[in-house]
Amino acid sequence: MILDTVKAADTAQRSRGRRTARLGALGTLGLTILVLVAAILLWQLGTTLNPSVYFPAPSVIAAAAGALFFSGDPATLFVTDAVSVDVFSTLWRLLLGFVIGSAVGIGFGAAIGRSRALREVSDPIVEFLRAIPATATLPLFIILMGGEDAMRVAFIAYGTMWFVLINTARGVASVHPTLIDMGHIFRLPKAVVLFKIVLPAASPKIFAGLRIALTAALLLAVVSELLVATNGIGYRLVQAQASFNLVQMWAWMVALAVLGFLLNAVLEAVERRALRWDTQARG
Repeated sequence: MILDTVKAADTAQRSRGRRTARLGALGTLGLTILVLVAAILLWQLGTTLNPSVYFPAPSVIAAAAGALFFSGDPATLFVTDAVSVDVFSTLWRLLLGFVIGSAVGIGFGAAIGRSRALREVSDPIVEFLRAIPATATLPLFIILMGGEDAMRVAFIAYGTMWFVLINTARGVASVHPTLIDMGHIFRLPKAVVLFKIVLPAASPKIFAGLRIALTAALLLAVVSELLVATNGIGYRLVQAQASFNLVQMWAWMVALAVLGFLLNAVLEAVERRALRWDTQARG
């Protein structure tokens, strides 16, 4: 009877916690939408009172974006080549580069975090290389790999790798030794200790690196398309700027912002699900 009462109380508490979390998320979303709408209205008002060729009104940008992205054939659900070719080209490059860079960063970061000797040897090299802005290495990637998609993916992977590597190394190094000792006491294989104990314990810091890396991947994808490219958001931005089509340039910038928002929302959802055991992630 007592156990049933305790279980019922625990279930009720968890239910209240979930409701509170949902209400908090809805409140945050509502506030974000309110601020965004207010900013757009102020922008519209400002451009109406003081028109500028460099800052078109949001209504003009929205109309241009609709024509640019959703004026295609009904057979393609009105989606134009600007979406199916340029947006998706940027999207697959950044995602592939992000996945490769994250995998390499987690692998090397875990190795560095687990070995103090390796950490002491690699720290100067890591600090030296990561101090070089990734965008400054683009000419080198072009020289070594040409102007094809493989170069862009490698460039994105290189630039994103450092954020994940450093956060993973710090997260793994900060895992409490007691957790690892428990694995040794139960004679668990090293691989099991790494994947079942160490990496899950370090996952909050790993996800922090992944969030930064995803934003960097979007930036690097656009930068890589500014030179020797034939498609992609970065390429279209340069083309719009060169032809002085500022409204279309703004439309591409809005598309870039929407893409970045959606990618971060997806990663945040994955993080919340993966770290639902962690109170900080829920908060």
